[in-house]
Amino acid sequence: MANNKKNTAPEPTPEQQARAVADSRQKARKVRVSKTVKIILVVIGVLAMVLSVSAMACSGIMSQTEGTKGYKLTGGVAATINGTNLTEDTVTKQIMSMRTSYGYTKDKDWAQYLVDNDLTPKKYRKQLIDSYTQQILLQQAQKENGVTVSDEEVEKAWKDACKSAGGAKTFKKTLKTYGYTEESYKSSLEENLAQQKLKDAVAPASNPKDSEIVSYLNENLSNYNDARRSSNILIKVDSDASDEDKSAAKAKAQECLDKIKSGELSFEDAVEQYSDDTGSKEKKGDVGWDKLTTFVDSYQTALEGLNKGDVSDIVESTYGYHIIKCTDYFHVDGQVEDVNQVPKAIKKYVSNVVKTQASGTAYSAWLEQYKKDADITVNPMPKDVPYNVSLKGVTKTATVDSSKTE
Repeated sequence: MANNKKNTAPEPTPEQQARAVADSRQKARKVRVSKTVKIILVVIGVLAMVLSVSAMACSGIMSQTEGTKGYKLTGGVAATINGTNLTEDTVTKQIMSMRTSYGYTKDKDWAQYLVDNDLTPKKYRKQLIDSYTQQILLQQAQKENGVTVSDEEVEKAWKDACKSAGGAKTFKKTLKTYGYTEESYKSSLEENLAQQKLKDAVAPASNPKDSEIVSYLNENLSNYNDARRSSNILIKVDSDASDEDKSAAKAKAQECLDKIKSGELSFEDAVEQYSDDTGSKEKKGDVGWDKLTTFVDSYQTALEGLNKGDVSDIVESTYGYHIIKCTDYFHVDGQVEDVNQVPKAIKKYVSNVVKTQASGTAYSAWLEQYKKDADITVNPMPKDVPYNVSLKGVTKTATVDSSKTE
């Protein structure tokens, strides 16, 4: 659930903002029981990833320069990474660009921001240099490991994203709301594809053993126990539908349910004849396991009241009227003893989780060692950089808890 409390807490750092955006969007969006909406959430996930990369200012050695109006550059080298110079001006332009983007053009506002986030000009500069350093190291590692991304691969990824979002026009409109163009998004796609290839090269993933899957399941059994698989018939109702249209849709749902209960139609035949959920209709109404995805609240509540083989009454949601059938149920008492106790879909899902975690751990260890082996020199911050403001006398902004006020 989204947090409805209001506060006047200081604005987080760009990195924190990006993570917060990704987290809030993930929590706020409920997945519609259709293929289309599930895919759109994947697109949103990609956007969150792109936002994170942007917020960290990790676009290689190049910076987002928007001119130097109102301040002077100092020149010099901020850091040297295996012989590659990161200029002081690149760092300065990036910081000043951020200040402008978030409205901290006045030194007093910038000072307040730093204090509110336990930062100093030196600390902020160090964080940015660390971000650039990691990106430069990754680019160097990509060259060392022969990682390349072709234009065709980028174009395919772009087309896949457009298709998932309902077409290029729709996707470009969505990107625009986040401040991205087709060109900048493709650039991010290229970098992400390259980083994935590097990860595959230095930390190749292997399929986990059955014993590893069982161990993970038992450690996280509450996340999977009592999972229900369901099929769905949806009589769609548009958000702006009239009362008359809503009544007609509900009557149609009732007609469908009556035919199922009387035996005139099997649930699967009713899906083919009545359902407006095109994604699940192709799979006889199947929408998978509730523990592996997220359904709207009314759907989830109704499903939890069903045993295997049960069919629900009419369930209303923001998408229309559903008829739900529980097609499978997973439950173990105590612990999982054998992987064969686990439904194939859950086993596959958990296997991918274990595989991804193992690869992630191996990649993190590789990256940490790669950094240690690198020749990195960070030079002191020049005193006359325009973001080096005095923090003397600046205290943290008080936080107001709206639960104590009207």
